[in-house]
Amino acid sequence: MGLHAGEGRVGRILTELHQPYHEFRREGARNLNPVPYHAEYMGHKLHLDQNEKLVMFGVTHVLAVDGYSSKIVAHSTMPVKNNLVIYEEIYRPAVMNHGMWDQVRVDHDREFYLCLYMQEKLSQHRRNLSRPPYLQTTSTRNLRVERLWPEVNNRVNYPLKQALVHLLDQEAVSLEDNLTRFCISNLTCQAVGYPMNYMYEQDLGSSLTWVSTFGTDPFSSEEDRIHAEQDFAIDYPDMSLLFNHVVNGDHTPFQDALISLMNVTERYV
Repeated sequence: MGLHAGEGRVGRILTELHQPYHEFRREGARNLNPVPYHAEYMGHKLHLDQNEKLVMFGVTHVLAVDGYSSKIVAHSTMPVKNNLVIYEEIYRPAVMNHGMWDQVRVDHDREFYLCLYMQEKLSQHRRNLSRPPYLQTTSTRNLRVERLWPEVNNRVNYPLKQALVHLLDQEAVSLEDNLTRFCISNLTCQAVGYPMNYMYEQDLGSSLTWVSTFGTDPFSSEEDRIHAEQDFAIDYPDMSLLFNHVVNGDHTPFQDALISLMNVTERYV
């Protein structure tokens, strides 16, 4: 029939048969699991990472997340990942709005070099000076921001990718055409240009590119660009409606808007 041994009974016998093991267990030494991540307060660790699920269409997301609170403190979408854009739209606003982080954590890619440079240059303004100002780690150790990407992919990137891939499959658009590439990236990013502050050029030299586009900018003048934007805005004044449709499974309005943008752009180039 066997013998029923309850937890309390086992514990009592353990105190008699194996006193050292019982002491270890009582103090919890055997039950301590390694802590994979720890941040002591908001401002301890800032995690930066990029998402390139739509990179073939000229769309790259970048997030900055506080390690303690998991709060997204800055985000941006750009055609091509760019050191200056990431600094200007991610790192700088995060620091201006929330103060210096003790440590910035990124992966080993080069698009965060300017952010790391500025973090090190301003490191004396941190709260805790005993920590290194930044760490470059593998993606598996950048979990605070990596855990957000599955939701971004499911709710934003994958619906947009389905709409764009469908146009490619139907041969309605071709990524071999520079104008098409430019329009796809422009519409999907909802961006035309990125304001830059040239004060960094004197210190960093001219090796950094101010603006990176996906495809060749087809406009010969700023006036042509403005006219094209105005014509497109007549038919599509509210971009949020297009994206609301596509992320809820209705790809047609977004696809129609892309074709319209390509036609409008062709009239002004």
